[in-house]
Amino acid sequence: MTEQLEYLDPTCTRMGGDLIVPAVGSLEGKVIAFLNNGWSSFGKIGDRLQEVLTEKHGIREMRTYSIPSAMPPPAGLLDRVADECDAAVVGMAN
Repeated sequence: MTEQLEYLDPTCTRMGGDLIVPAVGSLEGKVIAFLNNGWSSFGKIGDRLQEVLTEKHGIREMRTYSIPSAMPPPAGLLDRVADECDAAVVGMAN
């Protein structure tokens, strides 16, 4: 049995309706935040994700922010990410 890793398309196809936060839409030229919770596997995912988002979706930049595992992020960090980036990938599960 061969294991297979599936990468999900981070773009939203639902462009209308009652979204609480508007869909990011095209990632071309966008700045993406990667909130890394310190797990080595998540760091490796981030490296690969940056390659895919750059090559296939034309992002301008992916910025990595460190967050503690099993604890809330430091005060003000999420506001900073929202101010500096167009979308975020967050490490929530391990």
